[in-house]
Amino acid sequence: MSFTGSAKMRGMLLIFLVVFVTWPHVADAQFPRVCCTVEGILSKQCCPSFSSDPADLCGTLSGRGNCTDVRVDTKPWSGPYRLRNVDDRERWPTKFFNRTCRCSGNFSGYNCGECKFGWTGQNCDQRKPPVVRKNIHVLTPAELQEFLDVLDLAKTTIHPDYVIATQHWMGLLGPNGTQPQVNNVSIYDLFVWQHYYSVRDTLLGPGRPFKAIDFSHKGPAFITWHRYHLLRLERELQRLTGNENFAVPYWNFATDQTTPPSSVPSPGFHDGGVVCNSLDQYNQLVTLCNGTSEGVLMRGFPESTNNNLSLPTMNDVRSCLNLKDFDSPPYFTNSTFSFRNALEGYDRPNGELDSSVTNLHNLVHSFLNGTSALSHAAANDPIFLVLHAFTDAIFDEWMRRFVPPNSSFPDEMAPIGHNKDYNMVPFFPPVTNEEIYVTAEQLGYSYAIELDDTNSTAVVVLLGSTLGGVFLGLLVLLLLLVLYIQQRRKRDRDFEPLIKAEFTTKKYTEEA
Repeated sequence: MSFTGSAKMRGMLLIFLVVFVTWPHVADAQFPRVCCTVEGILSKQCCPSFSSDPADLCGTLSGRGNCTDVRVDTKPWSGPYRLRNVDDRERWPTKFFNRTCRCSGNFSGYNCGECKFGWTGQNCDQRKPPVVRKNIHVLTPAELQEFLDVLDLAKTTIHPDYVIATQHWMGLLGPNGTQPQVNNVSIYDLFVWQHYYSVRDTLLGPGRPFKAIDFSHKGPAFITWHRYHLLRLERELQRLTGNENFAVPYWNFATDQTTPPSSVPSPGFHDGGVVCNSLDQYNQLVTLCNGTSEGVLMRGFPESTNNNLSLPTMNDVRSCLNLKDFDSPPYFTNSTFSFRNALEGYDRPNGELDSSVTNLHNLVHSFLNGTSALSHAAANDPIFLVLHAFTDAIFDEWMRRFVPPNSSFPDEMAPIGHNKDYNMVPFFPPVTNEEIYVTAEQLGYSYAIELDDTNSTAVVVLLGSTLGGVFLGLLVLLLLLVLYIQQRRKRDRDFEPLIKAEFTTKKYTEEA
C-alpha cells in the first residue's frame, strides 16, 4: 500500500484491524453458491439440503426447518425513495429468491445447519456463555497476534459458501440466460461487499443513478444493520481461529485522543487492495461491484483539511446516552432527540439538529478520512470493525439502561429498509431489524467497558463560606490538576500507534 500523507499527523487513530472468515453453513450475503445455478435462479428457491439426503431440505427430516415463502415487510415506508419495482433490494430478497429455509427453534443458517447467536449444542438448546469484546489496547500480545493473523487469512481466503452477484436481478443469468453472473470473493471482501451493496445507488440506466437511498444508514436500521454485520464476522472469525471464545475488539474513540507520527503496518491489506470503490463507474455501466481489486487502501487525515475536526468525547457519549427515545419521526437524518440519529451523527449528541451532520459515528469517519470516509468503500479498512464495535457498545449500554419495548422501533414510515419487519439488505437467509433489536447478551456477547455516568471523573467540592473552606477547595482542585497531568503524560508515553495516514477530501456523510 502506498501512503502520501502529510509528514505530521495530529489527532487520533489508535485503531486497528478486523476480519472476515471462512465458515460453512452460515447465514450471510449475498447468496449460497449451491443456489446460484441456472435451475436455482429460475426457480427462485434456495432451500439447500442439510444432509446428503436430497429430500432433507432445510433439515426438515430432523425438525430443523422447512422450505417456505419469504416473508416481506408490507408496511409503507417514507423518505426520499419514491420509486417502485426498480431496485433489486425492494422486498428483499424476493427479486432473487422468494422461497428460503425458515428454521425452527434455535436453528439458523441458509440450510438450518447452525445455531442462533448465543446458543450451542447438537440441538442448539444450550446457552453459550457470552464472549467478551475488549478494548483493542488491552489485548494480550497473543490475542493481538491472533487477530492480525486471522485478518490476513480472511483477506486471502475464498469464501467456501457464498458468491456475489455482479449484475442486477434482470441480468443475473447473462445475455443468453445460461450463465449465472456471480463471482467468488474472499471472506473479508464479502464483508466489504455487503456494506457497499447496502448503500449503493439505484441503477436506472447508464449514468442515471438514483442516489437518495440507503439501507444501512440514515434511519433506525443503522444500528441493527451494523450490529448484525459485526455478529456475522465475529462468528466466522471464531470458526477460522478455532477459538469459540474469540471476540472482536473495540476502539474507544472517545477516550483515545492522540496520535503520534508513527505507524505499524496492516498485514495482507497492503497487497490485497480495496474492492467496491468505483461507484461512478458501476453507475455508468449499470453494473455491480464484482469483487476485484480497484486500488490501494488509504488511511489517515491531513492537517490542512481536517484541522477543525476532533474526535468525540466521553461527554458526547454520555449526552447521547441520556436520550430516552430510540428514534423519532420522520426516522431520518432530520429526526430530533433521537438516540439513533445522535449516535449516527446527524444530530448533536444532545439530540438537537446540527447542519454539519458530523457528530459521533459520522465525525469519526470524517476524522479518519481516506478509505474510511467513503461510505461505499469504508469497510475495506479493518478500522471499520473496531469503530463500529464501540458504536455498538454505546447502543448496548442504552438498551440496558432504558430497556425499550419492542414497539419503540418503528414498524412503518421509516425509510425503505428501516421498518422493523424489513429484511436487512443484503443478508441471506432473511433476517429482520426486529430480530437484532435486543441486548448483546441475548445475542451471545458482551463488552468489557463501563459507560455509566457513575464512572465519570467528576468531583464535587463543597466550599464553605469561611476562608478555610475556600482554601481547602483550591487545594483539592490543585491536587486533581497534578494527577491529571501525570496521567496524561503516562498515557502519551505508553501510547501504541496502530496506523499510518493518507487521505481524500470526501466526507463519509456525503454518501452514507
